[in-house]
Amino acid sequence: MTAPALWLHLDQNESLLNIAVGCAIVATSALCLTLNLIVIKAIIADKNYLLKLNCYKFILALCLVDCTQSIVLGAIATSSYIFYAIITIVLAINRLTVIVLHRTEKFLFSSVCIKFWFLLPALISLSFSLALCSPWAAISYSPDQFSWAYDESRPLSNLVQSLEEIIEVAGIPIAGLIYGVIFFAILYKRINGLVLRQTGAVAERKVLIQAFVITAYCTVLNYLWHNSKWLLPNTKTAKCALNFMWICNGAVNPFIYLAVNSTIRQRIVAVFVTTPNVAPRNFQTNLPMEMKGIPMQNNFFLN
Repeated sequence: MTAPALWLHLDQNESLLNIAVGCAIVATSALCLTLNLIVIKAIIADKNYLLKLNCYKFILALCLVDCTQSIVLGAIATSSYIFYAIITIVLAINRLTVIVLHRTEKFLFSSVCIKFWFLLPALISLSFSLALCSPWAAISYSPDQFSWAYDESRPLSNLVQSLEEIIEVAGIPIAGLIYGVIFFAILYKRINGLVLRQTGAVAERKVLIQAFVITAYCTVLNYLWHNSKWLLPNTKTAKCALNFMWICNGAVNPFIYLAVNSTIRQRIVAVFVTTPNVAPRNFQTNLPMEMKGIPMQNNFFLN
């Protein structure tokens, strides 16, 4: 039986359809949660190195909100994704300063300033959460449609949705543009001999993968989500598919880290595979320090 035929059969039997969609949501969410928990465990376990690097602090924050944005309360899910969108930009800025403006990075992401980079998105996210907890705005999940929707009968729901759309639809492409600048900066360094040719090529591929996956997937998701009335058919199938895109968004970042970041992969092996009697590898000493032109400290494109 083909997938469309199976869906039609289930659609004719509402109870079976509800069970099938519910099981699929649980399974997909569990997979996304597992990927994030693996990355979280790998980072937290390496307190002597990874947790001291700013970029991994932002990665840890992204994984945590990936775990919370699919929670059953709309006030938490929406605010978590707002935090996700802003921190994605901050992480891109951090990477840009390390690659291009590494002297500026020491100031912008000092031990004092980094608190601001976490506090600002947290306060913005909290404001959305408070608004959606108030009587004037709400977002809720409709089991009949397998999707989330704002309650347009509330006076501030449209305003909250518009502000959310601005942050999400505009924010992710901004991060993509920043990664584009990083890509050309590494390319320039490689062409001019400021970084080893092989090193630069590896870094360029990693930047392209990260920029393409984050920008393409998240931009399409956000644009469809906020314009579904005009771009998608008003069917349960379309709404259900869009909801699954949102759930799968929680796996985008851990997928990228596992695909392009060998440091995290090695750390996962050390945490989950290496026997307790074997000391974890010191990843800081294993970094290729002879590669010049791109600072090794706080940089995961070459790891």
